[in-house]
Amino acid sequence: MTPLRRQIKRVSETKRLTIKQIVNLCECSRSHFYKVLDGQRTPSENLQTKLMAVLEISEEEFAALLQANKADEQIKVSTDSNNLNAVKLRAIVNKLKHKTLPNYVIWLVSLLCLTASPYYFYAYISDSKNKKIELKAGFATKFIKDVTIPDGSPIPINTRFTKTWRVQNIGTVPWKEKHLKRMTPQDPNLCYSRDSIPLPTVKSGEIIDISIEFTTPKYPGTCRTDWKMVDNNENLIFPDKQGLYSIVHVVEENL
Repeated sequence: MTPLRRQIKRVSETKRLTIKQIVNLCECSRSHFYKVLDGQRTPSENLQTKLMAVLEISEEEFAALLQANKADEQIKVSTDSNNLNAVKLRAIVNKLKHKTLPNYVIWLVSLLCLTASPYYFYAYISDSKNKKIELKAGFATKFIKDVTIPDGSPIPINTRFTKTWRVQNIGTVPWKEKHLKRMTPQDPNLCYSRDSIPLPTVKSGEIIDISIEFTTPKYPGTCRTDWKMVDNNENLIFPDKQGLYSIVHVVEENL
């Protein structure tokens, strides 16, 4: 059972909701719902919002669940592959038994059958751990709330505004010499801002407010910008997690 599926089961039991009711709340087909739970499909933005509401979790927590789902699926595929290889090797041994070969040859092939699957499984796990550098290094973050300009706020054209997010360092190491980098390209039809801002040193457990000044474009529309934490070499600290973002509706000036 995947981590996301376990969370859905927990909600089903605690809130006394049937899976059918949860699927209806998420407004998607049952087959698509289960493929998302099993890590076989990536949820749409709308489905992600619905699932977060059902599970009562933040975007950060949901991203962590998706990441855990992906890891479980990869381990399952790797294990199935290794089991298949072991079956093939055992078949080879059975064939060799009917041939006139020295006993030590058959013994060596048998030993290979016993050791091949654990070796490749261990190699996969080791590789997976190496890919999660930020987790091993003790980096973790939690989004708390939008302090100013909630998502969907109407802002007039050609207007400066300051967006502030509140986040917490929930990892075991401080954030030092880190920056918040704009991931959205600069575009005349989008809100203008600096490309990056330096972050102060943030100790483990500390909560900070991060503010960025924007200027809305000359024409009305929807403006979204995405931001992620990077080091001095612009390496992403949380490459697989949802960063901070701002969404405003740019409107005509009031007459």
